[in-house]
Amino acid sequence: MSFTRHKHWYFLIDCNQFFVSCEQAFNPKLMKAPTVVLSNNDGCVVSRSQEAKNIGIPMGAPLFQILDLVKRHNVNTLSSNFELYGDMSLRVMQTLSLFSPDIEEYSIDEAFLKITEDDPIILAKQIKNTVHKHTGIPVSVGIGQTKTLAKVASDIAKKEKDGVFLLSGDADIELKKIPVIDIWGVGKNIAAGLKSYQIYTAFDLKNADDSYIRQKFSVVLLRTALELRGIECLSFDEIPKSKKSITCSKSFGRPVTEIKELDEALSSYTSRATGRLRKDGSVAKVVHVFLTTSRFKEDFYYNYQILTLPFPSDYTPDIIRCAKNALRKIFIEGYSYKKVGITLLDISPKHTPQSDFFDNVDKDTGKKNKVMMVIDSIKDKMGKNSIYFASEGIQKDWEAKKELCSPKYTTRWDELLKIKI
Repeated sequence: MSFTRHKHWYFLIDCNQFFVSCEQAFNPKLMKAPTVVLSNNDGCVVSRSQEAKNIGIPMGAPLFQILDLVKRHNVNTLSSNFELYGDMSLRVMQTLSLFSPDIEEYSIDEAFLKITEDDPIILAKQIKNTVHKHTGIPVSVGIGQTKTLAKVASDIAKKEKDGVFLLSGDADIELKKIPVIDIWGVGKNIAAGLKSYQIYTAFDLKNADDSYIRQKFSVVLLRTALELRGIECLSFDEIPKSKKSITCSKSFGRPVTEIKELDEALSSYTSRATGRLRKDGSVAKVVHVFLTTSRFKEDFYYNYQILTLPFPSDYTPDIIRCAKNALRKIFIEGYSYKKVGITLLDISPKHTPQSDFFDNVDKDTGKKNKVMMVIDSIKDKMGKNSIYFASEGIQKDWEAKKELCSPKYTTRWDELLKIKI
């Protein structure tokens, strides 16, 4: 096993309370006020302002359980506006790319930068100020000689007044304060196993015997221990890895009993899933469709069906047709359904050459590619709902509740922010 010694710094930029911050950037009334963003169907809390945290609203809490707190403290409650959040994430990433061509998007609100810099703290403050100036989103910046140290530093930075923290490989004072379960990549089971061997903190793991860690646990955990010492082991992925599966599913806004509405919802989700597939430059061979009622009902029903396409595809109409066939194999009349969804599996790069001259291929691929390119282009320019397949329905009364959703300030002409003079 070979590792690269430190030659540069890793910066982990993390957007603070990202969903709430996106809302605050366009609605100043939300600043310094308790605010929460809810999950699909306005179910649970998925993002909280600091003021909401201070009054005791926990992450993941169902809205109905915290209604008393919401009313007592006049908490602003908002539906998830993922169209806005996705666009704001893109703007943050574009701003970060000004500071380094080496950028790895870790999640919708986090990214690593790899930078050679003599004074990383000054640069981190510049990054922080520039992102806020360009987007209105506050960020914290963790800096380390490795990705693991940068991740630890990011958690500390969130508690710092200036939102910046540098953690080098010899920062034992800080590492002694960090429980092993809080280390990036260490889950509950591994943490429990480490504690049985008297490894309680990041400092303990950093100084554990290499052969001992590898023998008792794994080479993956050994890499984490080495990273805590400042030895670079984790690769830097500038290009996101291809997904192994793509799932699209949401709970309905109300119980659904008719196959027609299930068809519409499934067609809509399939259209979104295949759009992601094309964006990744991939095709899928296997279609997995699932259907479920509410788990809290006595007559709970769940079933799924897996079908294989004749050849790998990203062509939405073909995959919708396959998905609807799968749905008919699991639909039972008389149930009130809560959710339907699709997962695309056996995903591969689109331009992988055929392994056999006699392999089954779609002879209309060229025509289908042109059709989907036109549709994707229209959606990119005019919005995702500007064009859709008839099978997706028009009314869509089954859609998840978004009764508290803010406008799509950055992606819809008719929802641009209006300023009164």
